[in-house]
Amino acid sequence: MVLRPMLKHSRNFASFILSLGLALNCLTVGCGAGPEAKRKIKETAQYHYNLAHGYYFNSRRANNVDGAMQEVLKSLKADPNYAEAHMLAGMIYMGREIHVKAIRHFKKAIALKPNYYKAANNLGAAYLHLGRWDDAIKVYESLVSNIMYVTPGHGHNNLGWAWYKRGNLDKASRHFRMAINLAPQLCVAQNNLGLVMLKQKNLRRAVKYLRRAIKKCPNYAEPYYHLGRTQSDAQNFTDARSNFERCVKLAGDSKWGDRCDQRLSTLPRGGGME
Repeated sequence: MVLRPMLKHSRNFASFILSLGLALNCLTVGCGAGPEAKRKIKETAQYHYNLAHGYYFNSRRANNVDGAMQEVLKSLKADPNYAEAHMLAGMIYMGREIHVKAIRHFKKAIALKPNYYKAANNLGAAYLHLGRWDDAIKVYESLVSNIMYVTPGHGHNNLGWAWYKRGNLDKASRHFRMAINLAPQLCVAQNNLGLVMLKQKNLRRAVKYLRRAIKKCPNYAEPYYHLGRTQSDAQNFTDARSNFERCVKLAGDSKWGDRCDQRLSTLPRGGGME
């Protein structure tokens, strides 16, 4: 006897909540608004997005990330369905290493704009940062199979890295080679293929690819570390010292600079083949 009235009231309450949600959503995005009101909403969103973009990318403003975040959130408040604003918000969160929120915005950007390949690429990068290799593989496999994706070399490199971290060196090698074939100047792919060769104990070919990475990008610190480590293990301390010193000079206080500096401190004094 009591259940039916309660069920009736529950249904009425649920309907009320649904209606309230729709009404609030309409207040935000302008459901039922006339053309003039919709135009003003778009203009407001665009205005704040342009400010955010300027704050984030304009070096003359010293990359005002806080200002960019405030403005992009204002843009999304005006128009929650603004794909480019979601993309920018994701980039800002990713730069702050708040990857979960970055992923949420990249996914929303893709949902609103399915061919938004830059957002998909950034989504994959966020997964890589979190060590979510399977999710990254899914994203990049979809990207590299799409002929409209304009930077497939980068996609293959990132896909190769995900497979490398998964421990599948054959697939990693295949995608790094594809990246090099599609983008010969992509020195990070040369470096990564060198890492595969190191894992496979093929030192001669590892050195070959690491040197290629350095030749193509002389200011790229990471391959100096791997090359120096390989030379140090072979007791070629003179060349190892040279590469570690170059790495420290290039990388400074970064992760690679610290690693190279630590390696330098362990080398025997005097260098040479010992």
